[in-house]
Amino acid sequence: RGAEKKVVKITSEIPQMERMQKRAERFNVPVSLESKKAARAARKPMVNMDKLKERAQRFGLNVSSVSKKSEDDEKLKKRKERFGIVTSSAGAGATEDTEAKKRKRAERFGIV
Repeated sequence: RGAEKKVVKITSEIPQMERMQKRAERFNVPVSLESKKAARAARKPMVNMDKLKERAQRFGLNVSSVSKKSEDDEKLKKRKERFGIVTSSAGAGATEDTEAKKRKRAERFGIV
């Protein structure tokens, strides 16, 4: 008894826009992208900058960009006082030391 299996292809040759229209009709939903954006905006309202500023003031955060910049400069100044001024080269005096170590190693093991 050999049972034959039927293979049903789900994909169809219908273009995507037509499929979207049929789905919209089936579920009673608008098709256009603009209506989708409007529906999303209704669900999630836009961020109100005034409310954000009020909240920042309530929690003691700086609101204006000018005061934020001055605060950042102050933080940098304190950091420089605490750790000293750090340049991009990690220790300029260390290069002479490393060169001496390299020469000693070359003398000891030979240049590979």
